[in-house]
Amino acid sequence: MAERGRGLGARTRGDPPRVTDLDALDFGEAGFSPPSEPYHGDGERAGRGGWAASLAGRAGDWLGTSLDIDLAAGRGFLWIPVAGASGIVLYFALPAEPSLIALALAAAGCAGAAVALRAGSAGGHWAAVLAAAFFLGALAAKIETERAAAPVLAREATLRLTGFVADRDLRPGGRVRLVIEAVRLDRVAPARTPRRVRVTAVASAAVLRVGDGVRLLVRLSPPAGPDAPGSYDAARDLYLAGIGATGFVYGRPEQVDLGPPPARLRLAAAIAEMRETLAARIRAALPGAPGEIAVALIAGERGGIDPAIEDSMRASGLTHVLSISGLHMTLVAGTILAVLRAGMAAVPGLALRRPIKAWAALAALPAAAFYMVLAGSDPATERSFVMIAIALLAVALGRPALTLRTVALAALAVMAARPSSVLNAGFQMSFAAVIALVAAFEAIAARRRRQDDAEAPSWLGAVVSLGPGSGAAAKGVRFVVLWGFGLVATSLLAGLASGPIAAYHFHRAAPLSLVANLAAAPVISLVIMPAAVLSVVAMPFGLESLPLAAMGAGIEIMVAISDRVAAWTGDMGRVGYVPLAGVLALVAALLWAALTIAPWRRLALVPASLALILFVTARPPDLWVAADGRMLAWRNGPGRLAVVAPERRGERPLSTWLAMAGDPRLPRDKSLVAAARCGPVRCTLDVPRREGSPVASKGSGQQTDVTMPEFAGTPDAARALRIVLLRNPAGGGVACADADIVVTPFARPPDCRTAIVVDGPMLARGGALAIRVDNTADPPRILAVLTSRTIGRPWTSPTSSALAERGRRESSEPAPAP
Repeated sequence: MAERGRGLGARTRGDPPRVTDLDALDFGEAGFSPPSEPYHGDGERAGRGGWAASLAGRAGDWLGTSLDIDLAAGRGFLWIPVAGASGIVLYFALPAEPSLIALALAAAGCAGAAVALRAGSAGGHWAAVLAAAFFLGALAAKIETERAAAPVLAREATLRLTGFVADRDLRPGGRVRLVIEAVRLDRVAPARTPRRVRVTAVASAAVLRVGDGVRLLVRLSPPAGPDAPGSYDAARDLYLAGIGATGFVYGRPEQVDLGPPPARLRLAAAIAEMRETLAARIRAALPGAPGEIAVALIAGERGGIDPAIEDSMRASGLTHVLSISGLHMTLVAGTILAVLRAGMAAVPGLALRRPIKAWAALAALPAAAFYMVLAGSDPATERSFVMIAIALLAVALGRPALTLRTVALAALAVMAARPSSVLNAGFQMSFAAVIALVAAFEAIAARRRRQDDAEAPSWLGAVVSLGPGSGAAAKGVRFVVLWGFGLVATSLLAGLASGPIAAYHFHRAAPLSLVANLAAAPVISLVIMPAAVLSVVAMPFGLESLPLAAMGAGIEIMVAISDRVAAWTGDMGRVGYVPLAGVLALVAALLWAALTIAPWRRLALVPASLALILFVTARPPDLWVAADGRMLAWRNGPGRLAVVAPERRGERPLSTWLAMAGDPRLPRDKSLVAAARCGPVRCTLDVPRREGSPVASKGSGQQTDVTMPEFAGTPDAARALRIVLLRNPAGGGVACADADIVVTPFARPPDCRTAIVVDGPMLARGGALAIRVDNTADPPRILAVLTSRTIGRPWTSPTSSALAERGRRESSEPAPAP
């Protein structure tokens, strides 16, 4: 062992490795036993520096030893995908587009430093490696953005669209979502025409197939950005998918002959036709709601699922079953591997002479790839395929299928193929759950091996051994106990790891998901997915009815479980606003606890404690403002919003605000707008200055929520906070005369002297806003402004320009009479 006191990461490449066996890492073995006498550090140093120097020396030695342990155990590699993902996240969070050359030079410089330090300090070497991974992640994201570069529609317009159908997706309510490629737009120059356009059409468009030429009359607009700071950014994802405009179709589509579609579309058309044929046969054999769920699990089409069932499964924590993910890919590949291995084992002597397990794993790989293609090859399915492919290759090579190293390789492969997937909630939740599960079971396995070496039974083994006898019945009981324990532990660990991430993205939690998953897992694993595999295999022979009937019965049991658990859950699942800083702290705690094995693993308690503090002290925004400046919402207390929406169309962005506020009402609930008064020039909303009190409109006598004694009836004008949504700029002077907060899609009125103004230019720069306001002050003060857009990114600048232009144009229009 290197000298103590040489400092953090001071071990050089010439030093002997610290640990070669993970099983020995009990910190009392493998040369890491504590000294027989207390260690006081270097005597001369302690004498000069006193206790502070001694404490610093102890801390440095402890950290250096911990680093040596982790590096010697190969844990440095596990942090490479973490560093790469951090670089990707930072790239997408930057306010301006970074230079490709600068990122490439930074990555090359760090990589060169890592090579130069290879023979020196191990800590310095790995610091340079992780820095190189960080910049390589940012570089990969930059390259993905550059490859996706295409025009984005500058402003909203009604146009005639011509192109090929590249994708078709059935939506609830009989609607059809189409992606049109090789686009031509009337009155738009080719250089400014988006490469792809996504539109929603009525049910008559269902006759269209992928590859068909079509002409449509459409209302298009630039892709919308986030509805609120921290919410889903559709504009970014659509830009990376090459989609430069979204909208809806007027009337019936017209099929036209545009010649043969591109080769890629012809292949996509063949795959889509196969999926549609498969879905049609499933619906024919299994009609109704079970058939639609079966279509979703086999062919990846979720549009036909009853929204009530989706809501139930979301509340119960079973919604992950409806989207093809790692669970489905594992069950499909595992079923095929097990069947093939059992079949080969039945051949006399074959299992003794040939590696049938490796053969079965290699045969399951193309089957998993076929399932990915059949299910639509969306990012979640591709990610799941990459993970199961690496696991199957590990099995074929005789290596453990699931280790933290294979998880790291899978993460690197996914990020290399699609760097932006790091921002996807599915990526974050699935890898958080897998990391927690693999780390936990690796630790349990290592502990069991140490106990076996010491001939000391584990507590679980001791409990199981209490069962009577050693016959078949006793073995069956022990198997059930162990299987049940594994199921409980798996569901609990996965839920704890992915739950905070889900709460941040969806503002919901499934507090009874453990119950639902424990009850439904046997049905999903033993009935639904094996029957799905068997039905696809039997379909070419026309024998799919029987396995689909079994699958339907399993689906009905799963839905019944979901409905019961959802009824028990009620509104408990609404969590409202979740601070991003708290979630990041929890993720840091999870990664530190899972990816380290040295004594400094206990430092994970620091970010975990910080996360708890952040969650307890988090304050939601008080005011939400839509990106176009024509809708706002005020938080009137826990779980209650008051909304001003004179021109509301559709449910966006109100549905997002309601979720963030934890308000259980639906966007169409009239009580949301009951407190606002609207005229042709402005809308007025009066709220008491005391936070959390009821909302009432000055002079209206209307009131919502619980009545406080000092605000019974109409709030006192001298004490109420008045929020004005200015609908026409020419009336700004009158509208702003008595307002405390003014929101307008136009430029700030020159004679508006109110305390707080949110105007068009501000919205053009920052997008949808969330503002924390000190409404006890007079005049009120802004505590924080959260923005959702930066104008220097390729997926946001056209929208920002359009908003700014509309604000300038409309500011010159005369105001109607009040």
